[in-house]
Amino acid sequence: MSEAASLAAIETGERAGPTLVFLHGFDGRKEIFRNLAEVFAGEGFHCLAFDLPGHGQSLEFPGFGPPKIAARAVLAELERRDIREAHIVGHSMGGAVACLAALFAPERIRSLTLLAPGGFGPEIGLSPIRAVMEAEDEAAYRYGMAMMMAPGGELPADFLIERGGSEQRRAIRQIFDLLFGSGRQGILPLDAIAGVGCPIRVLWGEDDPVTPVEQCEGLPAAFHVTRLPETGHMLMLEAFAACREIIEQAIRDAEGAQPG
Repeated sequence: MSEAASLAAIETGERAGPTLVFLHGFDGRKEIFRNLAEVFAGEGFHCLAFDLPGHGQSLEFPGFGPPKIAARAVLAELERRDIREAHIVGHSMGGAVACLAALFAPERIRSLTLLAPGGFGPEIGLSPIRAVMEAEDEAAYRYGMAMMMAPGGELPADFLIERGGSEQRRAIRQIFDLLFGSGRQGILPLDAIAGVGCPIRVLWGEDDPVTPVEQCEGLPAAFHVTRLPETGHMLMLEAFAACREIIEQAIRDAEGAQPG
């Protein structure tokens, strides 16, 4: 893979530590995981938060759009950076990408932590997604982001991710049409993903307006699910401590320890 086709990343921590990869959701950016990455970097992990293809500073990545492309791009980044294996955290669409990466290269994935993952059922709440995607100013953007949270949820006063210019917005709309143009989302091969052998932890908000919490019911036993009351889709903003804890549980599972 050439440098021109690489994924942009926020890299923190020492390369000598175990690698922890963070994957954002649709129309997101790597910065959404900056705070979590800093915490784990302080605990000795080598942290990489990627901009997925077609997003943020990875806008020019060739063939962007399908989660399969993103999953293979993440695996290629690990290869390019000479990282033999990694723990992966994925939010929403990034959760689907993480699952596919584990399916494509199970020997490289130490654990999966899935935060309100996409691809676990056909239903998808498109109104909040459209509100963020179509926002034309900061106020509209913040309003759309708040729609993704539990009722009464508010974004931190200093929260804002740069959304890019007109080319970026065109790319996001193309991806939206590809993923959600039918009004539904594709479903992952969950039984096959359950069989990859790595620990899988799932965190889901009871009041998620984007990926319905009911999609975590009846999953294969390999998916260890925690449901959070009064929590919406933006788990890293609404339930930071719970996100940190479930990532730590997945890592302990991978190390052969009993989760606390």
